[in-house]
Amino acid sequence: MIVVILMLTIPRVTCAQDDFLNENRTYNPSIHSIVMHKEGFDMSAPVIQLNSSSKLLLSFDVLGEEQPDFRFTIRHCEADWSTTPELLPSAYISGLFEDDIVERETSFNTTMLYTHYSLAFPSRNMQPRLSGNYLMIVYSDDPAQPDFTCRFMVTEPSSVSIQGSVTQSDRLEERYTHQQLNFVVDMDGFPLMDPKREVKVVVMQNDRWDNALYVGNPRFVRGAALDYSYDENNSFGGGNEFRTLDMKSLRTQSMRIRRIEWNGAYDVWMLEDMNRSTKNYVTDPDINGRMLVKSDDNVKNSEVEADYARVHFTFQGGPPEPGQRIYLLGALTNWNMGANNEMVYNPVSRKYELTLLLKQGFYNYCYVTKTDGQPAGDAAFTEGNHWETENQYTVLVYLHELGGLYDRLISIGEINSRDQ
Repeated sequence: MIVVILMLTIPRVTCAQDDFLNENRTYNPSIHSIVMHKEGFDMSAPVIQLNSSSKLLLSFDVLGEEQPDFRFTIRHCEADWSTTPELLPSAYISGLFEDDIVERETSFNTTMLYTHYSLAFPSRNMQPRLSGNYLMIVYSDDPAQPDFTCRFMVTEPSSVSIQGSVTQSDRLEERYTHQQLNFVVDMDGFPLMDPKREVKVVVMQNDRWDNALYVGNPRFVRGAALDYSYDENNSFGGGNEFRTLDMKSLRTQSMRIRRIEWNGAYDVWMLEDMNRSTKNYVTDPDINGRMLVKSDDNVKNSEVEADYARVHFTFQGGPPEPGQRIYLLGALTNWNMGANNEMVYNPVSRKYELTLLLKQGFYNYCYVTKTDGQPAGDAAFTEGNHWETENQYTVLVYLHELGGLYDRLISIGEINSRDQ
């Protein structure tokens, strides 16, 4: 067996207390393949119910021979992911305020050595007391200097229901490019003094937080029903079906892989990705930007036997506009846009290029442009927007009672654009 240790040259980022954002972000370049999902559902959102038996499974890899010890803590956040200002840890944590990640296993029969860590949360020593948004902070020495952070949510058991549908936008200029959400939230069991002040609604498209919609007041209030239907502001660009990387095998080439090379480590060269902004919509089944770590190369346990490869992406496009950047986006990049997943323009080839170190598996991704100073990525100039695109929407309902101290997460609903 040949063991290759490949370390990225990106310097470690250190953060002072409260200097880091409440988002999915990796600060230690040795850490890869961070996945958090509900136990038993490999590609589910990281959501559990308060005081239930359900658990979240967190896993990640550390490249190299060292096996550092990791601890974790959690932080309660508001609906907009700002830190909840009125709560001390003792108000939202039951048990210890810090706990150890003890489950670890060394990779087996891989060309790149790594240690695989896993955690089932809530743990024996730490449980959340309250519903809402949470940030998990994983660190080696100091929680003010995390190795990585990831978001998860805890919802309350309630009778609140969400019913809705997705239609073409009511705006004439967006009729064929955008999707509009029409939905009703039934607040059964929650008497409200002032619904417009107490209820906050957030809508996500395909697990993306960068373009999440913080919905305004309902158009109508009918008893316990809050009606957000036929509001043209509740719309998203339809985007396009996600592109696919099938790297479950490093012995055979899947459809979008041009070649696989061994150069002391595996190099996977993807076929060039075309700009689809002017192309007609074509139906293509996808997993809405998610990822699944898996090896089909005759292994028993993909968590420690799946190998890593340097994956080379190329996107055809003209020179960047001033103040505008192109990013590769999806679960494989933690749905973030930063230096590690920015496409770099090559003036010689006149194409954008990016290399990512990825574990064997099945991945969805897309390209988005982002203007400096703007939080959201836009697929219009790289993928195109089509109202026919299959998208999964998540509606989150928060309650902040008058005089309350935090945003309670009281219901989550799923609406698919194809379920009409």
